[in-house]
Amino acid sequence: MNALWNELIHELGTVRALSAAALEARSETSRVALLTLLDAETAQISEILTQILQQSQTTTAA
Repeated sequence: MNALWNELIHELGTVRALSAAALEARSETSRVALLTLLDAETAQISEILTQILQQSQTTTAA
């Protein structure tokens, strides 16, 4: 489970960096591209959280 938490922390850092870059983007095209990447990263975070929840429930049930 530690690997999942490490991956989650990495993804959250990526989201912060992409958010900052989107705020500073000079063109609408760049901003849209960064926001698209943000959307993909948040989907990954959701998946990681689902995996953590499933593992937690499995551990609790055992």
